[in-house]
Formats: sequence, C-alpha cells, structure tokens
Amino acid sequence: MADITYIPIRQLYPHPDNPRKELGDLSELAASIKENGVYQNLTVIPGHYLNSREYIAKCVDEGGDAAAAAAAWTPKAVWSSEDYTIIIGHRRAAAAQQAGVYELPCAIVEMDEREQMQTMMIENMQRSDLTVYEQAQGFQMMMDFGQTVEQISDKSGFSQSTVRRRIKLLELNHDSFKKAEKRGATLSDFAQLDKIEDLEARNRVLETLGTQNFNRAMQDALNTQKWNHYRDDIIAKLQEFARRVDDADRQKYSYVKSWGSWKMNCKDEFTVPDDAGKVEYVFEVGKTDIILYKKRDAAVEDEENAAREAARAADELAHEQFSSTTKFMYELRRDFVKDLTPAECKKHFSAIMEYATPLLSGYGRVRDDENVLHLLGVALDEQVQDDTELEDALKMFNAYDTESEKVLLAMAFDAQDSERTGYWSTIWSSEAGKSVYKHNENIPLNRTYELLTSLGYEMADDEKALQDGTHQLFAVYGSGSKADTPCDKCKAAHPECDKCCKTCDDHCNAFQLCRKEYGEWQTL
Repeated sequence: MADITYIPIRQLYPHPDNPRKELGDLSELAASIKENGVYQNLTVIPGHYLNSREYIAKCVDEGGDAAAAAAAWTPKAVWSSEDYTIIIGHRRAAAAQQAGVYELPCAIVEMDEREQMQTMMIENMQRSDLTVYEQAQGFQMMMDFGQTVEQISDKSGFSQSTVRRRIKLLELNHDSFKKAEKRGATLSDFAQLDKIEDLEARNRVLETLGTQNFNRAMQDALNTQKWNHYRDDIIAKLQEFARRVDDADRQKYSYVKSWGSWKMNCKDEFTVPDDAGKVEYVFEVGKTDIILYKKRDAAVEDEENAAREAARAADELAHEQFSSTTKFMYELRRDFVKDLTPAECKKHFSAIMEYATPLLSGYGRVRDDENVLHLLGVALDEQVQDDTELEDALKMFNAYDTESEKVLLAMAFDAQDSERTGYWSTIWSSEAGKSVYKHNENIPLNRTYELLTSLGYEMADDEKALQDGTHQLFAVYGSGSKADTPCDKCKAAHPECDKCCKTCDDHCNAFQLCRKEYGEWQTL
C-alpha cells in the first residue's frame, strides 16, 4: 500500500481523460470538507500535462509566439515530470479548493496510461453516476488501450451488450446527445435509436429525444427505413427485366403498375410480366413510389381500347336496362297507390299502419313532397308548390280529415320506395374481368309488395322474376340466373330440390332448412 503524503492543492492537476467531465454541484461537499476536513485520500501519479497557461509560457520562454502556442495547445500537448495528476478524487479536490483547503492527503502511485484509464473508469462507475455519454467515452478509451469488450464487462460490472450499446452511442452527434440528456432522455429512449439503421436519420431523431415530438419522429424514421428496404427489394427485382430511367416518355411508354409506401403492408407478390423478354420495360423511382412502364404497341392498344369501349357500352346498356326495368316496376306500384280510394285505405288501415311504423319510429323519411301530393291526387301550381310545406298543403286540401289513412300510406310509400329501389347491385368479378350484376335481397321493397298485394296489387311476371333473382337480366348481364345455379351444399343436403336455395323457398322448405343448418352463405 502506498504511503499517504500531504500535497498542496496547487500541485494537483485533473486528469485530461477523466470520464466524468461534469463534477456537478460541489457546495455540500465543500461545506463538509471545510468543517470536517478530508477523510479519504486522493490517488495521484507523479507529473502532469501542461495546461494552456503553462504551455504558452513555456513556448514563449523558448522564443515562440504566444498566439501560435495557444492555437497549438491540446489537453495532452506536453508532459511535465513536476507536480501530480489526480487519478481518483477529482470531486474532492475541486470541493477542497472551494473550501480553501491548502493541502490534501494523497497516495502516490505509478501507473501506465491504460491502468490510469481503467482505474478512473471503474472508480467513477462504483462511486458516482456518470452520464450515458461519459460511460460511452470511458468504455471507448479502455478499448483504445487494448481492452476487449469482455474485459471491460468484467472490470466495470456492466454486461457485454450494455458496453457495446454505450460505445455505439458515440456515433451520434455529441451536442444533440448532451441536449437530449439535459431534457431528461432515458436509457430506454436512447436504446430505441438503435432501431434506426441510417446514422443521419438517427441524429435527426436524436434532436427530438426528450420532447413530445420524439415518438412521431421515431415512427416517421422507421416508416422511411421500412420503405427504403421495400423500395430496394422492388428495384432489385425490376432490374432483372427493366431499365431504370429518370423520366419515362409517356408518348413512348404506357403505365403498367406502381409500388408505393402505402403498399408496404399489403401482400402484393411481385410477378415478372409474361412478355418481359419480348417487350421493353422501364421504371421510375420517386420519393415515395416506383412506377413500371412498358413500350407502347399501337395495334395492341387499339385492340385493348376497343375492348374497353365495348365493355363500357355493354355496361351502360346493362345499367340502362336494369334501371329502366326497375323504374317501370316502381311506376306500376306508384300508380296502384295513387288509384287507391280512401275507403280501401281505411279498410286496410292496420296493414298500412304496420307498414308505416318504420317511418313513424324515425327510421324513414319522406323523400319527395311533390310525389306524396301526386299519390293523393293533389296538384299545386309551381308558385304555390315552392312556397308551401307538405303539412300545410295537406291541411289546405283537408286531406287529414277526409283521407287520413291514404295520407299515411302515401308518406310511408314515398319514404320506403323510389324509382331506384330494386333487387340488384354490381360487384367486380375477377373471373369475368368486369363488373357484373347480382341479385340482392331488399327487405323494405318486399314489405312494400306484401302491403300492396294485401290491398289487391297483382305482381307482374317481371316483378316476381326480379324479386327471386330468376329474371333474364341476371342471366345476360349478371353472374347467372339463380334458377340455373343451385347451391351445392343445399343440393347435397336436399337432393330432391333441383332449384337454388333462394327460389326453392316458393316450393319447399329446403331454403329454410339449409339456412338453419349452414347459415346464410347460400345467398348470392
């Protein structure tokens, strides 16, 4: 054990490689030393590195220029054999100087540079909390002196993974790191930065660490990183058959497909076009997307355009036929309601009331005031019509008193029914490569037909066919007539039924039995 020697404070110098750069608040320690003295000795080595003042003075004494010397000085510029350098006890020395102590007890030892760094690092780890960055600097210095991660871990008590993570932090911008520490950034916050591969992006996010913007900046960086990986993968695949260009000539090339940041989570498997070896392909790479083009073929494009035009015309024809048929059926229903007498409405008031309940309960509303008046046989001139509310018009013609049941029917019918109310909709068929028309259940329209039938309405054959899905329009423009496409599971369960699940409802109970057993999958 080294002997204890009292050395004047003016002869003690801080070590330039001390891992702890910030000594913190020394006021309490200084007060304690002033009252009680220094109980624990410092550990020092003989000699010291010249500070800037000493270095400049030496250079001037040797005939040098003071300004040049000031510019050339570094913390480890020149070693002097005089005085002493502190290895352990930097805070005690600084606090003692504040307290006005003249000399301090010191143990003078001999250490090489690696031993000095190792001793200071371990001492600070054990006795005071270094900042994360100071720890990182200390670990790096120990590695610079030949220590391995394993050796540093054994001597410092930190795990090998922690040592590696700390050292990696030195890649970050020092100033931004220090600011983040002052903002209260935690070790877990710094650890999240490891998820960002690009150092420049990592430093940008570091500037937000300890602020409310950190989570958003972190997520943006990770999304960008994910997009970069996704983009590079797509580019590598495209380069196998396509040429990268800055700006594809739209007159020469036609659009094929695009990939963007919005598709990263989609299971969109990359496939090489069948004609990749025969047709020239090029692609553009933008900030958030990649676009593939192929060289135009006028003959093929004309053929494709003609096919699209034919498909468009066919779709327009189909829509026109469905719409016109639906409108015509509505007009039949509307005319029947219009021709109903108040007496007939009064006779079937309970059925009308049941039909109108959704409207009265708030689930429906009058669509067209004029239509309601039309159903009641009330004709207003244009000026009166524009300025008169439906309720006022009904009062004007005393309709509430003379035909209240029909008023209720007219309002409910208008709320439930219209010329666009039918049993069809369009869906995309991948098999057909186009939109097709399919049959839809329409419960409100079924309720309308039930009411009107009870009032004497006779459904036309076209109306019945639209309702049950067997209309020829579905066979021509849709996914096929339901009567020609029975449900396989229904047929298996009920071999005697040669109709589909929907239409057999009118002939046997196979539909209900099938629905009860298998659910409603059978509805097209």
